[in-house]
Amino acid sequence: MNAYADTNFFTRFYVPNPDVPRLSRMIAAYLRREDEPLPFTPLHRLEFRNAIRLMVHRRLQRGEVDLSPEQARRILRDHENDLDERVFVTPRAIEWTETLRLAERLSAAHTATEGFRSLDLLHIGAALTLRCGEFYSFDTAARRMAALAGLKVLPARIA
Repeated sequence: MNAYADTNFFTRFYVPNPDVPRLSRMIAAYLRREDEPLPFTPLHRLEFRNAIRLMVHRRLQRGEVDLSPEQARRILRDHENDLDERVFVTPRAIEWTETLRLAERLSAAHTATEGFRSLDLLHIGAALTLRCGEFYSFDTAARRMAALAGLKVLPARIA
């Protein structure tokens, strides 16, 4: 396994937005090159499902144009089907003690000066624990942290 994607990468793939064709091409290129699905950890599962539900909450509470409850149910169902079929993601257990140790080490080295969030540190720690060399993300801070940790950050640039 060579790559790890953080949750915002997966969320963008499932939530209707203009990035979906670009993401599909990136995932297809990765699968052609690696022939192995991206890992999907329990951290991804919690954060992904919560992000979808939070989009519903924001729409209901603030009238923002996010997801309806029906759209959210469909996205969660589609995602579960993709996990079951291992389309481009595969459930992956992770050694949490090592992941937390690495995240703490990264925090000690960089958070006071760079301001990284715990979830970003956990994703980078997970990528390192799984011995991945690439990190897919659209989150600017996570991308910066991944680069500091020595991971190749993809896509090369974000628009």
